[in-house]
Amino acid sequence: MDFSPLKAVVAGGMALQDAVAQRWEKLTGKPLIEGYGLSETSPVLCCNPLDNTHRLGFIGLPMPDTEIAILDDDGNELPTGERGELCARGPQVMKGYWRS
Repeated sequence: MDFSPLKAVVAGGMALQDAVAQRWEKLTGKPLIEGYGLSETSPVLCCNPLDNTHRLGFIGLPMPDTEIAILDDDGNELPTGERGELCARGPQVMKGYWRS
């Protein structure tokens, strides 16, 4: 199969396993890029760079026009490395649930 027109493929739904990414790249010669999203941020919230400089296990950078922050229980932004709630704002984030 000719994969030359393919630039990259973004994987999501679960953490990308290194063995899967390596096998894909060996078969196609193209990177398998890890992305992260939720049903409420369809299709993707963050994505690793398409230049294949990403590291597996990281969700990458926010998509264009997307803001993300880690907040504590009081809504205060936390510094890098702290645990909290991932909050997002952007054009792909849904406004709410039906009849809520």
